[in-house]
Formats: sequence, structure tokens, C-alpha cells
Amino acid sequence: MRELRTAAELEARGITRHTIRWALKIGRWTLIIRGVYGRGPEQPSQLDIGRATALVADGVAVGCLSAGLQRFDNVKVLRPEVSVQRNSSARRPGLKRVATMPTDTSVIGQVRCLNAADTLLELASRLDDTHWEQSLEFCLRKGFVIPEQVEAWSGGTSARAKRIRRVVAGRGGINIPHTDSLLETMAMQLLRNAGLPTPTRQHPVFDPATGRLIAHLDLSWPDLGIFLELDGQQHEDQPVYDARRQTEVTVITGWRCGRLTWDEVTLWPESTSRLLASLLEQS
Repeated sequence: MRELRTAAELEARGITRHTIRWALKIGRWTLIIRGVYGRGPEQPSQLDIGRATALVADGVAVGCLSAGLQRFDNVKVLRPEVSVQRNSSARRPGLKRVATMPTDTSVIGQVRCLNAADTLLELASRLDDTHWEQSLEFCLRKGFVIPEQVEAWSGGTSARAKRIRRVVAGRGGINIPHTDSLLETMAMQLLRNAGLPTPTRQHPVFDPATGRLIAHLDLSWPDLGIFLELDGQQHEDQPVYDARRQTEVTVITGWRCGRLTWDEVTLWPESTSRLLASLLEQS
């Protein structure tokens, strides 16, 4: 994330307004919002604007801004969301005065933000079921929340509690394994939306001769003898590693393998659903 500085900080360092104007002219700094500058010539992103708002107001980033700072899966920062003390000014867009400021916070990108668990709970009031499930899987994967916390949140009759119950029920309960990536979460959602059988997550496969763990399969149907490998291509050697692992699993289990890429899941869900339905039907 780019470095941000308030005008007050720069002036306290002895940097004059003339020097600031020159730095803006040559692209060394860029005006993010009134009173806050960012290093470099790039145009401000929504994340920059949210951070700048929290920084200049001495507030706490909440909601999608907090999630964006913590790199939650697929959460878009569209505007500042910042809590400030009740006696503070709230004239800037995105500021909200609160009676009690959050205390369990961490500093990310120079600004204070809610802890991940509280952010996830807030998002249940802001996101739809699909995107909140993606955030839930992310937090379970990272160890930011535990199943008992999510169960506690699901009680009551509020819209937020109802969303949490729906999402937990849709994923098959809170105590099943989490997904290992956003792509895996989206593949699960694609299968569910298509009405296809629910796969097993992270099924272990061992070498029968040595007992060595060969792989935890992304998604599989052990009773049908099928498993899916999700090709996110996060690393340069990932496709080679996956192909090697696929060969070992196929030799040991005799199962058929299907592969899904990011584009197949995100850009062509209907044709991908038909392909998977055909694969399952053949087995």
C-alpha cells in the first residue's frame, strides 16, 4: 500500500506548502482527499481514499474498508467506512459518529481497523449470502474465527443472524472443513447453485504401500470415484505440481479427475455446470 501523509504531518516535519505543491506538480505526491497526500503519481484508489479518511479523522476503519485492508476474499471497497468518536466532526463522506469506539483493533496500512472476527460479523449486515460465505471461508481458513463464534452469532431473529444461519446451512454446517482458496469456495457455490451433489472437501489420499499422505483433494465424490483439481495458478510451478499430484492420486485410487480453472468457474458458470453434471452422470 502506498504511503499516506496528512498535511499536518508534513508541516510538522518542516515541509512547506510550496514544497508540497512542487511535489504534487512533479508527481512525487498525489492529493488523495483534502488534507491527505499519497506517495507516487497514481490516481487514488477507493482503498486509498478510505485509508486517508480514517487517517485524517483519527477513526477506525469498519465494514468493507476494514475487510479490504485485511484482504478478505472478493470484498470490494466502494467508499470510506470509518467510525469516529461522538464529539468528532463527521462532515467528511464515510464518517460515522459512534457512542463507543472499537478497542480491539489493529493497524494495517497506517490506519486502525476492526479485528477480523468483528469485521466478518459486520459484513453479515452489508454483503449478500454469496459474498458473506466467501468472507466466512476466508476467516475460517486464516483462523480469524472459530466455529463456536459463528454458532453464537447465528442466534436470534435479526436479518444478520438469519443470513448467518442460511450460509452455514448452505455450506453443510459449521464444523465441516473450510475451503483452501476463493476459487474452491466459488466452485462449491457453483455446484450448489446447479443442484449438483455436494462434494467432500479436502479428502485425504494416502499411499497404501508407505502410508504417506499424497494429497488433500480439493473437492471429491469418493462414492462416485471422481475428484476435482482447481487450477488457480498462484505460483509459476503450480500447474506442474498439480499434474504430478493428479497422476499419483489417479494411479492409487483409480478415480477420474476433472480440472477447473478460474475462468471456467467465474466467467462460464453455466457451461461449466453442464460439463460437471455430465461428468457426474457418467459415473
